[in-house]
Amino acid sequence: MAVVSTGPTTVAVVSQNFLKATARSKTSLTQIESLRASYPLKLMSPASTNTTPYPSAAASPTVPNAHVNSETTGTATETTAAQSLPPPPRIVYMITYGGGLLADDHPDLQFVLARHAKLLVLGQGNTKIYKSPRVDYPPASQTLHSTVGPGAVFLFLGPAVVACEDSSVFLRHEIVLQAQRRSRLHSAGTGAGAEVRDQEKGEEDLEEELPNCVVLDWIAGGRGEEERWKARRAEWRLVVRWADLEPESEATATATTGSNQPETQGKAEDDEDEEEFVEEEDPRDVADRAAGGPVIFRDGFLIEHNPPMPSSKSKTSSPSLSPPAGSAKPTSTPPTAGTTPKPTLVPKMTSYAPSLYPHSTIGSLFIMGPKTERLQQYILKRFEHITVYPGQKSELRPDYPVLWSATIIQIPRPSAASDTTFVPRRKRMMMKAMVVKMASQGIEQMQDFLKSLFEEHALQESRSNKLMDDSDHEEEDDEELARRMKKSSIHGLGTGNGVGGLSVIDQLFGGRVTWERAFR
Repeated sequence: MAVVSTGPTTVAVVSQNFLKATARSKTSLTQIESLRASYPLKLMSPASTNTTPYPSAAASPTVPNAHVNSETTGTATETTAAQSLPPPPRIVYMITYGGGLLADDHPDLQFVLARHAKLLVLGQGNTKIYKSPRVDYPPASQTLHSTVGPGAVFLFLGPAVVACEDSSVFLRHEIVLQAQRRSRLHSAGTGAGAEVRDQEKGEEDLEEELPNCVVLDWIAGGRGEEERWKARRAEWRLVVRWADLEPESEATATATTGSNQPETQGKAEDDEDEEEFVEEEDPRDVADRAAGGPVIFRDGFLIEHNPPMPSSKSKTSSPSLSPPAGSAKPTSTPPTAGTTPKPTLVPKMTSYAPSLYPHSTIGSLFIMGPKTERLQQYILKRFEHITVYPGQKSELRPDYPVLWSATIIQIPRPSAASDTTFVPRRKRMMMKAMVVKMASQGIEQMQDFLKSLFEEHALQESRSNKLMDDSDHEEEDDEELARRMKKSSIHGLGTGNGVGGLSVIDQLFGGRVTWERAFR
């Protein structure tokens, strides 16, 4: 923890916090290798059933009361696959002293997930951002750095940030993704069977070595109706980048664009362009470029109060410096209702509050990784079933406590021209990710909606799993179907996209016990 002076009587508390989670294999439990926390943050990882090793560390943990499909399949392989659950994530609670951050608090927290580690970050209560001493006072800030290793699962479902009246806050979360590159396997055989085995091994390794993320960021405008959206400023940023690729050289780009310019004036024009670019660039983006690795996704929002400028009428109607010579009455009469300042008569309201009414909570959910494909599919299908009638009267429209949207984005995979890793043609360049934007009339409504994204999927998947698999098989050829059936019999996976015999709750949370802790 460092104390930095920001004035003659004020200091800023900059704390450094660190947590590293490791796992021996993809079937073993995640352990915390290192944990360090200081004021104003506190990290707690309670000991529970998901932190004690199972009797057989080589085998995946088996839950006796696991959910088994009611339909009888007649094969022992499917029954075993339904009962065997992946290991649950390690739970870590992120708590702040006093329930929030002061204007002088600037915590810095770093999460490091090693290969195949699974970490679930939760909170107890909400993180309040308290009032700033002055209007020009620096905002409270919280910076998160998360490194997600190959095959790791990072579930960040932290507490909501509550911006109190006259508060200012800046939140930044940077996620660095690591993917394990493996060279293409060369079999000793020269037949077609050896090439097929190489392709199967390469695709399985590719899916297992990609990171997975579910990151939630949300903010509420005040502690109640009287504090609804009265914060001065609230800014949040999310930056996602690959760690194993180097960004393009700026010097090369400059030389390429300026190759057709005359040499006599090329240097002067380059200097002018550089100065103009620096002036328009946000200072915080400089840190993003200096961190290394290409930025593949960037998101954020900004709400800021802009007080109205004084009009010309208010300036001309100001009282004169001296009363007229023939005035009979002095100006020391008691103030009336007309002379009372307007801010004391009407309640305080920020300039952005009307645009957010009637919603008091806004948030964003970022989902990425092969282990989240089923979750993305369900959210997209649920979003497509929403019917909107633009010309419908307001009194006939249903009351939606949560307004939300889902957007599919294509994220480039970590591959280069010199990389010899085998990548299937349909997955060569892009991988799917999703962003869910949400706005609700309260924190409780937002929590219920987030819970339904996982809970309803688990209830509907058992009924529609067979139909989804049948529709997928019709589009596949015989060779592809045989390969997927072989993979499911070995790894206990279904033949559809993602994990066929397991719900999203089982796949991401390792069972309903851990999931209920996150959404209780």
